Amino acid sequence: MAASRSCVRYTEQMKPWLARFKYRGDERLKVLFADMLERVYKEQYHPRTGRLKLRVDLLSYVPVSKERFAERGFNQAQLLAEELGRRLGIPVEPLLDRSRHTGKQSYKNRAERLEAMKHAFEIRLDTCKRVLTKLDFRPITILMIDDVYTTGSTLHQCATVVCNHLPAKVYGLTWAR
Repeated sequence: MAASRSCVRYTEQMKPWLARFKYRGDERLKVLFADMLERVYKEQYHPRTGRLKLRVDLLSYVPVSKERFAERGFNQAQLLAEELGRRLGIPVEPLLDRSRHTGKQSYKNRAERLEAMKHAFEIRLDTCKRVLTKLDFRPITILMIDDVYTTGSTLHQCATVVCNHLPAKVYGLTWAR
């Protein structure tokens, strides 16, 4: 992971907001969260206004397991990435699958999270081929979207898997940290 930025601190005041979105399915909050992500993107990553001044080629997102998707009916990171991509005119690609269910990370300490994330993701080869072809096999910049950054183990593992298969530099953007 080259760098990662977040919109807000994950405080006691922010926890109910995320719970409404992530656990109770209030998808209307994706608009508010995407507003915040867009602001931070423009401050940090945008080629004209951002501190890092990147040309982001595509957005991707942290996948959820099949079990988590069945439980919630959606992937909150995917919803955020799709809304942000629509606003910024940046394509969104599902680069990864969750290869195993890791359970809720919020109940684990740092060491347990790091261990749980090992081998938790696998690349989607069909998407890689499509991306490489579309972008003329040149090195690319990817912005990986997730809801919360805690230890960084999830984004780091996602970036590692992506970079093992694509000539890419991966940056992270999360709603909360």
